[in-house]
Amino acid sequence: PNEARTLWLDLRDRILPGASLYLTVASAAPDFTAQSLDGTKIRLVFKPRADALREHVADRFAQVKDNWGFLVEEHTASKRAGLYRRLFADISDLLRVDPDNKEARAYWADINYRPENMPAFVQPVAPAGVPLWAFRQLEDLKRVRHFVNWWIDERQVPYGDFGGGISDDVDLTQQWPGLALMGVDPDKINASLRALSDAAYKTGMIVNGLGYITTDELHAYEEGLNSDAERLYLNWGEPRSVERLMDSARALQGVILKNPAGHMHFASNWYGARKMYREGAWEWQKPYSFTVLHGPILVGLYNANPAARGLVTGVIDGWMAHGTQAADGSWSYPNEINWRTDATRAGDGGGVSTPLQGAWASWRFTGDDRYLRPIQGRVAKGPNAIAEFNENAFDLMPGGADARAKLAKAKSDDPFARYAAWTASGDTAPLAALHADAIADKAQHEYMYTEGHWWSDRVEQPNEILQRERLGGIALRRNQTWPGNTVSWRFDDPEAAQGVAILVPGATRDRFRVIGYNMTASAQRAMMSTWNVTAGSWSMRAATSVDEGKTLVPTGVAQTVSLERSASTPVVFAPGTTTVLDFALVTPGTPVDTRPDLGIGTDDVVVKGRSVTVTVHSLGARDTNGGTATLVDAAGAIVARATIAPLAAPLDLRPRTTTVKLAIPGGARTPVSVHVALPGDAAEITQANNSVTLR
Repeated sequence: PNEARTLWLDLRDRILPGASLYLTVASAAPDFTAQSLDGTKIRLVFKPRADALREHVADRFAQVKDNWGFLVEEHTASKRAGLYRRLFADISDLLRVDPDNKEARAYWADINYRPENMPAFVQPVAPAGVPLWAFRQLEDLKRVRHFVNWWIDERQVPYGDFGGGISDDVDLTQQWPGLALMGVDPDKINASLRALSDAAYKTGMIVNGLGYITTDELHAYEEGLNSDAERLYLNWGEPRSVERLMDSARALQGVILKNPAGHMHFASNWYGARKMYREGAWEWQKPYSFTVLHGPILVGLYNANPAARGLVTGVIDGWMAHGTQAADGSWSYPNEINWRTDATRAGDGGGVSTPLQGAWASWRFTGDDRYLRPIQGRVAKGPNAIAEFNENAFDLMPGGADARAKLAKAKSDDPFARYAAWTASGDTAPLAALHADAIADKAQHEYMYTEGHWWSDRVEQPNEILQRERLGGIALRRNQTWPGNTVSWRFDDPEAAQGVAILVPGATRDRFRVIGYNMTASAQRAMMSTWNVTAGSWSMRAATSVDEGKTLVPTGVAQTVSLERSASTPVVFAPGTTTVLDFALVTPGTPVDTRPDLGIGTDDVVVKGRSVTVTVHSLGARDTNGGTATLVDAAGAIVARATIAPLAAPLDLRPRTTTVKLAIPGGARTPVSVHVALPGDAAEITQANNSVTLR
């Protein structure tokens, strides 16, 4: 006391605004008054502006990032919200002192709904001789790869989640399957997706096929039911994946119920595994109710399970029973239906087109064009609605060709309209243009969607056009659930996917073409798996072309290959040129979804010493009549064999399993794998689930 003191207050550097500066001094001493400061001297020490700029900008930008990260879902732009007022003050002050700050300008353009104010982007230049569409497709693909890898490398933890809450993380990963199926980092992406889907179970989010919590109709799906579905796209036939989806389909039999009018509707919009509310406001079926059909749709696709398909067609029939036909013949359908009274209302319009995914699936399950009425009614209001369907609707759906012609004629800069223009004419200029815009947009948003740390369900680097080009259709996009891809890719060289641009124009179930431009100096080999194709014997013709497929130089003679869902065929893309592969159905075979199916997964094989215990699953449409389990060593020799008992088909959506035991003999060359097969190697739904390498 009574001694002079010098107190330094070292603040973060600030560039002060043109306003008064004041200092508040407080003390805990009861006798502290203004007179206590008599004789006090205050001195301000200033840095040169250039020296202070770094900390000022860093702090303001950190505040902008954090505050905008909390606001992106609502995209609030009103100063009535306190957090937005803070954000507005921070970004305004940042741009006051550093008006050319690239990331700050990008943030302000996003905050202010002014994409035209994004910082200018300079397009990369294609190497001489490389088709512009091919170069830009691959540049676009690289940006999607960077985005997905950043989230896996920087945000995913060993438990499986990304830190955004698993119920948001599972929305993020709807972007994973498409990229992996395009040939980009398939094993890494699959491991990421499997870890997340398992995390939902480890944390107890899913109970008996539905979410543990009781929640609204949309979030009932986002409690991990969507990651169960995502997993199957990359693990076709994996018993764990199929049976989890069976659990959900079985549980939904208690949610989708026949009402007093005889219509099947969702009986609740607020439910979970433990509780379902069915009174008043909660007994209305809403558009987002239909998102949970993802699981039943995939089960119905996999093995034609009548119960799963019946859920889908039944609830769509119930919805369509409320359709009204206009004088011009078009149909319209209500947004919301009361389960108890069958009353209808418009509701808030959220997710209004979501039921159309179930309508498309019902059409595919039955072949009945009646199910296309809701889709055609929406397309009649604007042909761009076809973008919501993953298959090549232009060539598959009645009226699709007319919609394509309208889109192409409009000469819009919308990505799907440009894609439609290419499918109509074969001119790749619209593709080059759409990818130029996509590259710029991805570059301008890259920081926000990664280092900006937004909610994990709010970030997307779109890849749906890339999927349409490279796969012949979209495998999966968020809330677009019917798998529409014709092919998928796995390259021998893991980096080759970024060196081979691919187009699959006009794909149907009986015919498709692959056009691939290989930018690398080496031939690139790949396994092409087929999906939306008619099972059977196909012809395959290979050629090269110097004019993007207009004229062909055959390479070798036509081959006969067996194609079906999940089957693979080796192909080669010649270096520095365009390879064209034409496939056409010759003789149809047995539809895959009508077959029996034995399956095993990595979690079904337990090794203790030399003893191997294998749990074998029946996953098919028909009972199995037994089978054989074998151990095969690294030389391809069968070193052990056991009989698999007959198993019923899981028609009631409950697992059917049996256990077999085998012994690894001494001297067997490692690695050893276990294989299962039906008697006489009879055809199954897929061979993708018939072997596991012992670990």
